Parts: sequence; C-alpha cells; structure tokens
Amino acid sequence: MRCSSLLLLLLLILAGCTTVPQQFEQPESSAWITPETTRMGAFFLQSDGAGAGRSGVRLLPRGDEAFITRFALAAQAEHTLDLQYYLWKGDTTGQALLHQVLEAADRGVRVRILIDDIYHSGRDQVYAAINTHPQVEVRVFNPVGARGLGRNLNFIGRKGELNHRMHNKIFLADNAVAILGGRNIGDDYFGIDPKLNFRDLDVLTVGPAAREAGAAFDDYWNSRRAVPIEVIYQHSLPPSQLLRMRTELDARLSDFLDAMPYRVPLAQPELEQRMRALEQQMVWAPAEIVVDTLERFEGGETSAFVTLAERLHPEMREEVVVQTAYLIPTQEGIDAIAADIDRGVRYRVMTNSLLSNNHLSVHGHYKKYRKPLLEAGVELYELRADAALLAYYDSLDDRADNAHAGLHTKAFVIDRRYSMIGSFNMDPRSRIWNSEIGLLVDSEAFAERVLAEMDDEFAPGTAYRLSLDERGKVRWTLDLPDGAQSWSHDPEASLWKRFLATLIGWLPIEQEL
Repeated sequence: MRCSSLLLLLLLILAGCTTVPQQFEQPESSAWITPETTRMGAFFLQSDGAGAGRSGVRLLPRGDEAFITRFALAAQAEHTLDLQYYLWKGDTTGQALLHQVLEAADRGVRVRILIDDIYHSGRDQVYAAINTHPQVEVRVFNPVGARGLGRNLNFIGRKGELNHRMHNKIFLADNAVAILGGRNIGDDYFGIDPKLNFRDLDVLTVGPAAREAGAAFDDYWNSRRAVPIEVIYQHSLPPSQLLRMRTELDARLSDFLDAMPYRVPLAQPELEQRMRALEQQMVWAPAEIVVDTLERFEGGETSAFVTLAERLHPEMREEVVVQTAYLIPTQEGIDAIAADIDRGVRYRVMTNSLLSNNHLSVHGHYKKYRKPLLEAGVELYELRADAALLAYYDSLDDRADNAHAGLHTKAFVIDRRYSMIGSFNMDPRSRIWNSEIGLLVDSEAFAERVLAEMDDEFAPGTAYRLSLDERGKVRWTLDLPDGAQSWSHDPEASLWKRFLATLIGWLPIEQEL
C-alpha cells in the first residue's frame, strides 16, 4: 500500500512538470487586409463623420444589444472572423454564437478563435472538433501542459509562467468592425441568466481603431504562446464528430433563441437594419487601441494601461470617473490621487460591494483600502446587491466565491473628454499578470454617453455611498425615496461572510488577485 501511494505521488509530481511541446507548426496569418472593400467596411465608411483618421464608436451597454450585435456581425461577415476571449462558455449564448460562427465558416469565412486556457479545462475535444472545419482554426493561449489529473499541479509547478493570462476580448468581423470591452461570452454577460446578470460595458468601433484591433489580434495569434489545439489534443477525430456537434447545434438553435428574453433577428434584411441603426448612432472621433505587448508574458513589461495613465495624468483637470469590478490600488496610486484632489480634481469611483462581488478574496483585500481612499478625498461607491442577487447568493451557501458578480464594467472617463472601455481592472492581476486591451476615445460627445450609463449605477438606491464618520470609521449610506439607510459594516452581509472577508484579507496573496 505504501509503495502504491508513493508511486501515485510520484506520478502526480511528474504530471505537474508536464509542458507543451516546444516544436510545432504554426502558420502565420493576418486579419483581412482590405476591410474597406467588404460590405460592412464600405457601409460604415460612407458615414458623414468618416475619414480624417477618425474612428466610428458606438457604446453597447445592454446585454441584449451586445449579443445581437455580435450575432449580426457573424452573419454579415464575408471574409474573416477573428475572436479572442478569456472565457467562452458552453451555455445558451455561447452555443448560439458558436452556431453562427460555424455558419459563417460554411459560407467560406475564415475563422480564427484564440482562447485563454485557464477556465477551459475539459473542453479540448470540443475545440478540436471545431478545428476540423476546413475554415476554422483554434489556438489556446499559454496552455497548461497537463490536461487531466495533473492540471492543477502543473499550474503550481510552473506558476511564474502560467500565472500570466490573456484577458483580452475582441470580436472582429472582416477587420472592419470590432467589439471590445468587459464581456466574455456567456449568458450572464448577455442578460439571459435566469438568476443574475453582470452590469457590463462594450464598445463597437469601425475605421482605423478596428484595424488596430486586428493588428493586436494578429500579434497574439502569431505568438508562440498561441498553441494550435491539435498540439494539445493529439487524438484523431473523425469528421462525424463535428457533424454530430453541428446537428445538435442546429436542432437546439430555436430552443436557444426561444430561451432568450429578447428577440434575436435572423433574416438578412433585419440584420442589415441592425447595421444601419448602429451607423446612425455612431460618434466619429479620434480613437486608439491600448493593448499590452507580448513581452508582458516574460514578466518585464509595464502594463500598457499604467503607461496610459501616466500619459493622461497631466491632462487631468476637473474630474475622473471610474468603474471597475475589482479594486485593489497601490499606496503610490492613492498618494497620486490625493495630490490630484488637492489641486481640484474630483474622483468618483465605483466597485462591487461584498454581496455583489464574485471573488471574496478580492473583496477581502480591497476592504483594506476603503479608508485610505476616502481619506484621500475619493467619492467611493459600491454596487448594491439587489433582492435577486441576495436570493441567488443564499442558494449558493459556501460556494459564493464562484457566484456571478454584479459589476463587471472596466471603464473610466477623464474630464468628460477621454473615455476608456476595455478589459483592465484596477487590481494587481491586471497591473502585473494579465494582458489587457481597451479602446481610448477622445470625444466629449462619446464621454457624455459613457457617463450617462455610469450614472445609472451611481444612482441613489443602486449604489452605497461610502464615507467616514466622526470616529474615522467607514459608513455605508443608501439613499432611498423614503429616506436614507446607513450601516457601520458591509451592508446586509452576514457576520460570517464579513469575518471570512477579513480573514482572507490577512493572507499574503494580494499580488495574485
């Protein structure tokens, strides 16, 4: 028995040392080089605001339009679909979009899917089956070597390398139209989860910024860390495997769409009408893609978003408004904010409350910074967990750490002029470990639209307003029509949950969050 146990331990240790083969074929490819010749490219460039280096931008704040727009882009694509995601779930919206993407491939559209590996355990066969379509390529970014029992040990053994994750999110059609922002692919991002949905923000862009998104995709796609799925999953799959998957997707598509609380257009005239509506609501302005370089994964590259903040800092004169799902600042950052506030810059910041946060560990470390932020003069808000969210958490018991979050937006607006919509959270994981991408727009008109959406979350009754009482203790206030309510601890959270958050905050894991 002892020898068997030692043998099992040895096998697990060896599994934890597994690496991906270093020698493999990886043909380079690029986004469609003439997007202006496509129907979508030509259509959007005929807009009155196009030209002069400006990009068209359109905010996608609601889950329904964020899904429908992606669905329409896949249906309208003529040459290429380039899809880069941290997470693509196999739920209703995930399978409906996969169906639409494979339909595009059937029309001859070249599809490239680049997916981060961290949350896709057990899905290799699905990706491998998709990859057998002659028009589809799937690559997995920075994959864990062990795919089975030793996966977690493999992560621990190669933590320094595997802790770097690709958090980028791009949905790009014909290199002409791109969607970027906070949303992954899944029901809770598109407003159809029966229990709870994220508050999130995407932006659609056309023109130069869309081509910059294509260049960013190509850099990651052609990286040696983007490993073809066939290198990882080396089992031969018969054509019938994809056929069975397609048959199931086809049969279930109507069920998928019926399950949605909003109507998804399928007919080509309706899809084209969707494109016209987007064009009419666009703002044309200077815009640029901000993206981490691949040197990020070697551990020596400063975050592109930290560099951006340093670049924009001299421009800050009046107001900075921030929404971030996770907030763990540095003391250096708080000191810089305090200096800005002293010279007259107003800071409004929103993140998740204890009950709306899906990561108890993040909240445990964020809570240590609430008082310093308030002392610096920050107007700090936390999104309220409404009745539906509380009921959902109650049903999860001790699994709450894996529950859905309330706020998933990653955005900021400076002086009602510069707007950033992207994937970057204000936490160590985004600053140090993950690669991130976003769109910076220089437009007062667009900034006003972003702020209007943010104000819905800042509104009384939706968010707790934090302050310091006469003893210097943090207080939470909820302004309701029939009067204000206030708390001296995390509102409506149990003593046990507050204790756990405090306990986790003592653990030396902050730089991992």
